[in-house]
Amino acid sequence: MKKRTPSVENVVVDEAHQRTYVVMACRTLTDGELFSAIRLALMKRGAGPLQAGERLVIDASNVM
Repeated sequence: MKKRTPSVENVVVDEAHQRTYVVMACRTLTDGELFSAIRLALMKRGAGPLQAGERLVIDASNVM
């Protein structure tokens, strides 16, 4: 199976906290897949929460 590069931007905007999450994947992700990818990326990041207006780009190429 040929590995594809992530080319689809799945964008989630948190208006309450003024944050934007961009999850790069090979296809459009479901809500559950998006939030799981965001949660894992934030846990791996280890830092505090994003600042207001910050944008986090996540590579979720392992999501099938």
